[in-house]
Amino acid sequence: MSKKTLRLPHVVAFACACVAVSALAAQTTKIDACSVLTRDEIKTLSGNHDPGQPEPGVNEHADVVTNCYWQRTSPKSSIILWSNVSPKEPKGLALKQLLDRGKKARGVAALGDDAFFVEETDGIPSGTLYVRVDHYRLVIFREADTPLAKSESVLPTLTAFAKAAVTKLRKAG
Repeated sequence: MSKKTLRLPHVVAFACACVAVSALAAQTTKIDACSVLTRDEIKTLSGNHDPGQPEPGVNEHADVVTNCYWQRTSPKSSIILWSNVSPKEPKGLALKQLLDRGKKARGVAALGDDAFFVEETDGIPSGTLYVRVDHYRLVIFREADTPLAKSESVLPTLTAFAKAAVTKLRKAG
């Protein structure tokens, strides 16, 4: 028996196994929060603000959520990447849940499969952009450039970050 014939059953078995666990496989991708945006991308997209070295967060559920922090410089930023969100989640559901809890939030059009922005209303002016892309939820936080700025001022930068990240997440599948 040739090597080619031996390989065919292995390929067929592998393909069947992949079909059987396709939903699980889609949720266990290798992309993490620190690889969604690089230091250079953040620097370029934020008007030459070097965020410093990223610091991966420690999480006991790293198979479904990863964190990355840029906390050594100002403005501080972070990314949380959830990899187990249902792609069938109704558009606007997560936004509605936050609005129901009294958060100051609004939808953001044409970004991923669903996106919304939450303004920080207490303390340091900042905001968080939530973006669903297939089975991922990308959560990007950023402080405003100055303490006197409005929380809403971070939305253009967060949107630029998210657009770059969405492209990578779509490629990761």
